[in-house]
Amino acid sequence: MAEENINLEDDLNNAIEPTEETKNDSSDPINDKATDIKEKAKELASNAKEALVNAKDKAQEFIQEDAQELLSNAKEKTSELVNDTNKKLEELSTFAKEKTSELIDETEEKLEDLTEDAKEAYTDAKDKTKGFFKRLFGKN
Repeated sequence: MAEENINLEDDLNNAIEPTEETKNDSSDPINDKATDIKEKAKELASNAKEALVNAKDKAQEFIQEDAQELLSNAKEKTSELVNDTNKKLEELSTFAKEKTSELIDETEEKLEDLTEDAKEAYTDAKDKTKGFFKRLFGKN
């Protein structure tokens, strides 16, 4: 039985060596594949990071261009509104001047008429008063 044990031990030792070799033989390609996968993963991560930076730059550039265009449009519209407002103010000013001039002319005419009426009323009152006192005191 001791001899059987020795034979079994020898068989076991003989089996360990090829198992170790098989393990080493199969782990080398696995390690190589794992290394390749790690390198490809790093490369993909780097590419993804670069793509993200590029996308961010392009988005920022697009936003800035849009903002510039919007600002330019806003300036143009504001300028148009200011010009339109100035034209309307000029028209309104001209209209107000014309109406004021018309009102002044009408007021002058009415004042002249009123002054003339007041002179006539004064002259009539003076003549009547004079006539009244002449009759009152008997002077002709």
